[in-house]
Amino acid sequence: MRSSLLTAIVVILLATTVAWATNVTFQVNMGFQRTLGNFDPTTNSVVVRGGFNNWSGNGNMLTDPDGDSIYVGTWDVPTAVPDTTYQYKFLIVGGASDVWEADPNREFTVGADTLTLPVVWFNRQEPVVTANVEVSFSVDMNIQILVGSFNPEVDWVIIRGNHTNLGNWGGEIRLDEVTGSPGIYSILIQFDDMPVGTGVGHKFLILEGGVGGTAHWESGSDRLFTPTGNEPDNLPPPSGNGYGEILLPVVYYSNTGPDDIITNPVNAVFQVDIRPLYGRIRDEGYVQDVQGGDTIFFVESIQIAGDNICGWPWGSFPLEYFLNDNGQDGDVAAGDSVWSLTVLFPAASARSQIYKYGANQLDAEAGFAMNHIVNLDDSQPTFMVPSDCWGSPDTLYDDWPCLLAGSDGAAELHPLEYQLSQNYPNPFNPSTMISFVLPRAELAKLAVFDVLGRQVATIVDGRLEAGKHIVSFDGSWLSSGVYFYRLEAGSFRATHKMLLLK
Repeated sequence: MRSSLLTAIVVILLATTVAWATNVTFQVNMGFQRTLGNFDPTTNSVVVRGGFNNWSGNGNMLTDPDGDSIYVGTWDVPTAVPDTTYQYKFLIVGGASDVWEADPNREFTVGADTLTLPVVWFNRQEPVVTANVEVSFSVDMNIQILVGSFNPEVDWVIIRGNHTNLGNWGGEIRLDEVTGSPGIYSILIQFDDMPVGTGVGHKFLILEGGVGGTAHWESGSDRLFTPTGNEPDNLPPPSGNGYGEILLPVVYYSNTGPDDIITNPVNAVFQVDIRPLYGRIRDEGYVQDVQGGDTIFFVESIQIAGDNICGWPWGSFPLEYFLNDNGQDGDVAAGDSVWSLTVLFPAASARSQIYKYGANQLDAEAGFAMNHIVNLDDSQPTFMVPSDCWGSPDTLYDDWPCLLAGSDGAAELHPLEYQLSQNYPNPFNPSTMISFVLPRAELAKLAVFDVLGRQVATIVDGRLEAGKHIVSFDGSWLSSGVYFYRLEAGSFRATHKMLLLK
């Protein structure tokens, strides 16, 4: 009796712990992906991943033994109980990265019997009517030659795109300069069995130095050509060659033509009213870098960034891209909260410029890709860019206006808070500049102290008008080391550290 009871317990335990294993056959047709140029059986493979293999690895690789483009694989799929549903997808491996089918996931349910899943099309893309076409790609590089970004003596113009014949967005398919058309580069490429009505993306690139050089992509969206099935087959005459012609028009590289550049050098004076920045710091205590992490409690400096200005060097701006409010370098009035900078744009620069201002070298004016835009006017040597309002490309500063309306409706330019900025340069030898802001006319004292707290110099001591003040401190008579400068005005007190290196 006891033996029978133990046997029953063992059977129950086995029933609850032994995994079921069902023979499952997966099938996917890759023929249309070959036609689209997305799958090359000589370099790519097909695998299936899902819940049964933790969505990872290439252990479940399908094969095409009879060459009919239907890839098949059969494996035991274990499960603790029957009637378990698994999700899965097919993917292409062997390229620069794995290419998964798009959502939604596929599903199958494991039972007690073997299971053969039906043949499906990869990515649920079924064949359509196709056509053989030959496509003429042409690009005008004269602007790039003019601005010096393309040297026809050593650089190549190449094309890449979403098809095997376009390198699957890789490779070095070179265009040749058209005889009698300087700066125009062209190539004719044939495509077999192209799906009618399906666009093929492509772009031109500059391959610096030719084979093996750095590839520079043209800007803008992908270009497209779309076979219709009605292309004429006239080349070569008299009866063609079985490929309908798609003769794409000549395009400007990066869509930049003669009207898109300036022909004369111009000094552009950028101006930005930062009172919204002052106001938000005053009312909320701080503003934050839109890219996260850093916080601004007071304004030390203002910068300008842009594709064709100095790039977007957040945190490490060259000094020549710091704006000022001291009445110099294009600034109309010192201390009016409108900061300015003059930037030289050489001939052949892009006419349309996008840019954004930074505070304390941080991206704090507007969200990502929310920029100011201006078209440069090169009819005169100096172009005054219309004054910008800090934050206007976004809504972050909508509650703080740029201009404060007075009783007569005129704009009154008053700073909104006390400020003591970090000296510049720092470290310094032997002199440095210190700027501070007073919201009202009053007595102010700016003094320098050593590390022992002894006052070693008085820079300012007296009544000053409201506004921004910039003073110079000469430490040529002091020894190298750390010093502190302190501003006292009304109830305001602030101290900063500076370093003298000789």
